[in-house]
Amino acid sequence: MAADQIKVLVAGSDGVVVSEYLIGEGTHAVGSAAGSAIPVETAAAEHARLEVRAGEMFIEDLAVPGAGGVWLDGAAVLGRLQIFSGQTMQVADRWLQLQSPTQVCAGKNDLLAGRYRLIRQLGRGGRGEVWLANDEQLNAEIALKRLPDEFACDVVALSDLLREVQKSRHLNHRNIIRIHDLIQPEGEPPFVTLEFVDGQDLASLRLKQPGHLFNWENLQPLMTQLCDALEYAHRSKIVHRDLKPANMLIDQLGTLKLADFGIAATMAESLSRSSMQGKISGTSVYMSPQQMRGELPRVSDDLYALGSTFYELLTSRTPFYSGDIAYQVMNEDPKPLAERLAELGLQNQVPDAVCAMIMACLAKDAAHRPTSAAAVEDWISGATAGTPTAVAEAPPTVVAAPETRAVVPQTLGQPASHHPPPPVDDHLTVQKRVADAKWATIEARDNPWHRVFTVITVFAMVSLLLGLKGKSRDEITGGLAGIAVVLIIMMLIGKYLIKPKRHYCSECDQKLSSDQPGQCPGCGASLT
Repeated sequence: MAADQIKVLVAGSDGVVVSEYLIGEGTHAVGSAAGSAIPVETAAAEHARLEVRAGEMFIEDLAVPGAGGVWLDGAAVLGRLQIFSGQTMQVADRWLQLQSPTQVCAGKNDLLAGRYRLIRQLGRGGRGEVWLANDEQLNAEIALKRLPDEFACDVVALSDLLREVQKSRHLNHRNIIRIHDLIQPEGEPPFVTLEFVDGQDLASLRLKQPGHLFNWENLQPLMTQLCDALEYAHRSKIVHRDLKPANMLIDQLGTLKLADFGIAATMAESLSRSSMQGKISGTSVYMSPQQMRGELPRVSDDLYALGSTFYELLTSRTPFYSGDIAYQVMNEDPKPLAERLAELGLQNQVPDAVCAMIMACLAKDAAHRPTSAAAVEDWISGATAGTPTAVAEAPPTVVAAPETRAVVPQTLGQPASHHPPPPVDDHLTVQKRVADAKWATIEARDNPWHRVFTVITVFAMVSLLLGLKGKSRDEITGGLAGIAVVLIIMMLIGKYLIKPKRHYCSECDQKLSSDQPGQCPGCGASLT
């Protein structure tokens, strides 16, 4: 490949590359118009303009309102924006990745900070390169993430990244990739050293499954490990913010390793500030509405992304995968799994409890999502006892390859049965799935008696204070001490005996003795 040529990979919404192009310097049209350098049939006629000048690349959104716009690494492109090799763009229902030749060659500049010897490149993206390296001081193999050159000159970005590395390096869990350090050698680009995992990510493994989706029996142990890792991190007050299958590695023993805690999201913020409305990070198809709005990171954001991850691995698509992702995430409800599978002509059997859990994780209101990753794991553990949601087999769907590349058509479905698929029940709501799965939430409601008790306490305190009027200084001092003791006792009574909140089962309205997960004494549902 010539140094001035850029490779453009075009993939469908399932991540499978369907065509690739080589482009040189100049201005290139992206869209459905005849003669477009990068044709995207489902896009607007002139959807975007890609410009290559002196090795630099720029993308400009030309789409009319409602055409879906252009998204770069999960952020909306506003006007003209510089892009870097390895970054991923979404145009309509296609994903585009631009790749330029690596600037690091074998035998050249392969010893970093006088200690880390590069062995081979493991991955490349808009946020840097990942290499297998040998730590010559410890004689041990590690992973090394080389950061983009512009990071070296961005003091704020390096400060943010250093803070995240310092937080995340204390995470010590068998299902989390260890982050060692941020190295900033003089005269060299900065890089992060990590634990090396010899394996594949879940996004790649999904594409190797029949129909490009996992069955629940194979996925359950991996998702249980993921929930363990998330619960541990959340208890350590660390939120991932960029949870997705590509950040989940499976090693040779089948152990899941979660990567990039806080690192990818922080880099996205620093590299894409100019294209973001507010300060958001992550990947749009996995983002919660709150994260999309740029609100402070919360555990509930990871739980939403967890639901999106489950959804994709079990149906081959994320809940929203084409068009204006941000609008859909903020305003539209995702389709139930059974409906999405039927829509795609795919078959999978997913327990009702799992379907209900996924839809609960995807709730627009963060308060309606599960309270923790541990609650999701408890839900998963009991899912196999439920009745699976069977989606009837449908005729196979054949993906035709574009003429620009010789790609063997792929059959996504399985052989058709002799029975027609059952009609999709539009009224099969999340609530019904929850009821069928015998799962319920614990609802906290204000206790009216606590309000009465509070009023009585305030009245009593005021009366006691008024009773001190006209007393001597010593009597006032002793009286105030006595009032303080009485107030503390009354507060303890209100908190532990009368209680400001009462807890109820969301299914049968049974009053509960506490807010601890367990079994409802009224309807027998599992409470979380």
